[in-house]
Amino acid sequence: MSTVDTGTTLLDCDDVSKIYCDEFTQRRKHALRDILFGAPRHGRLRSDERFALRSFSVTVKAGENVAVLGLPGAGKTTLARLVTRMSRPDGGMIRVRGRVGLVFSGRLGMNPFLSVDEYVRLAAAIHGAEPDMADACCDEALHITGLSDRRDATLVNLPKGDVRYLSLAVSLTVPQDLRVFDSLPNLGRDPVGARLAARIREHFARGSNLILARTTTGLPTTVSRAIILHDGDTMYQGRRETVVTIYDHFVARLARIRRAEQAGRVADTPPTGHPDGTDGGASVGPPAVEVPPPAAVIARAVRRFDHSPIASLAEEQVAQDWASDRPIVLGPFLADVAFEMLYWRPWVAWMRASFGPRRAPVIAVSRGRVDAWYSGLASEYVDVCDLVPFETYQARNRERVRDTGDKQNVVSGFEQDLLDHVTRRLGTADVAVVHPSVLFRLCSKVWRGALSSQWLSEHARYEHLDTSSDATLAAVHVAEPYVAASFWFNSCFSDSPLHRRVVRDVLAELSQRVDVIVVDQGGVHGLFDSIQAGDRVRVMKSAETDDRIREQARVVAGARAFVGTFGGLSLMAPFYNVPTSLLFGAEVGLFPQHAAVSRGMAGAMPDLPYELTKTADFDSGHLGAWVDRTLG
Repeated sequence: MSTVDTGTTLLDCDDVSKIYCDEFTQRRKHALRDILFGAPRHGRLRSDERFALRSFSVTVKAGENVAVLGLPGAGKTTLARLVTRMSRPDGGMIRVRGRVGLVFSGRLGMNPFLSVDEYVRLAAAIHGAEPDMADACCDEALHITGLSDRRDATLVNLPKGDVRYLSLAVSLTVPQDLRVFDSLPNLGRDPVGARLAARIREHFARGSNLILARTTTGLPTTVSRAIILHDGDTMYQGRRETVVTIYDHFVARLARIRRAEQAGRVADTPPTGHPDGTDGGASVGPPAVEVPPPAAVIARAVRRFDHSPIASLAEEQVAQDWASDRPIVLGPFLADVAFEMLYWRPWVAWMRASFGPRRAPVIAVSRGRVDAWYSGLASEYVDVCDLVPFETYQARNRERVRDTGDKQNVVSGFEQDLLDHVTRRLGTADVAVVHPSVLFRLCSKVWRGALSSQWLSEHARYEHLDTSSDATLAAVHVAEPYVAASFWFNSCFSDSPLHRRVVRDVLAELSQRVDVIVVDQGGVHGLFDSIQAGDRVRVMKSAETDDRIREQARVVAGARAFVGTFGGLSLMAPFYNVPTSLLFGAEVGLFPQHAAVSRGMAGAMPDLPYELTKTADFDSGHLGAWVDRTLG
């Protein structure tokens, strides 16, 4: 554990340079001259010298992760040696506060004739373990690698696969204030690899890491800033999502150039034959590939990122459609409720706020009988099940998800049929359609880092739903106030003993204070059948009907608070001005992006209690106090 307060600067590299000489005899001559005369470098290179790192600067604060991305030879290992004081810089300053440890997969000091116990003690000492902590660190490393019962065995007598993770395990268990990861470890799917991966995720979640990597694969989402390094030079730096996109483009472009070099298609000089460099019209094979300098490749990637036209084109098209005299159809929206509440409806609200009312009709098309969600935004709501029977909707929507995925990135055949039904109802084919695919493609660019996340906040209006005049969303008829709850297992809330225990603890804590209505969507596999919390917990099965979403909304809208798994119907609650406490287990996939948007949503709704808690940090006492405050 770090002994330094969060936010304290742990590492400050200022204009750091390191010079190497590649020729052995010349290197000895330079070294002798430096010993005798101590001649200052002033950035000048002598014979056979090169910059392994030039004018490099980086700062890492306690609690944050900073990544440096670069291909082999970029200078990452040189930086690791400088930060951990194994080498001295030839220029600039390096200031380090606290203990610094190097994490790498090599076999540090591994003498094959040492016993396992002797080796882990040696490795722990090399990594800087304090004497009073050494035994605990060694025991933990042996437990992770499964070698606790073979600590007296000699390394040479063990299979190589059994000791390959030993040095890495020690480097992860010794307490440090700052960890320097010299590459992201390539771990197998065996139990030892899984335990090491879990320990690495813990360190990344805690922060205070400098991560040096050649690929963006496995790079944690908790990285706050990233730098692209190439041949010792800093090429670009910025937010993680931006740098990842630019670096991937950079690597792909360099790989293409290398393939062209191997095929002999690189144009270093103009071909001979004519003064203007042409070949007189003869075709001699594939065209030569011009080799741009790395800085130009980076600059091109940056221009593509900064000037991607899709966002402005989408906004321009919506503005034109809104200004026209044609009816506008918004939808049909068929994806998950969470996307509808976090992205689609706020974008529709932005359209209405930005372009104002219009004389021509605005028709919102969705499913679940959620008329109230589009009240004030559209002149008419059409439910999908007003266009086709519910059974047809179910079957064809399953086909859509199977063929194109749940996110509506394209207009499927089923959706086109629905749009044709709407135009026939309107009596005209001259309509403008704003399909969810426009928004989903923009969201995909944000999630990949090709479009600033600020775009989403600038094109969304978060506001409470006005249900005062909508009798269909009246609260569930119960005698006493209640709290609504809903849970389901997914990639961010896996089916594990911990999460099942958390669900039971949540319901037990809530039922001590208030009645609880649990909306069972069938995603927890028998969990509610085993709940014995007395008469204060009522489980409501959510039947497959055309008004299922509206029925779920009735429960949420009438609750004094909502507690459950992040995502799905849980994201209705803030829009109904219902205090919300949500749980998640792991930050995988797009969870960090969705969580950030949800926090922005809650921040835009004044006085709305909103919590997002990791199950590892769950405390039933804190939840009880939160409910007490909410119930007043």
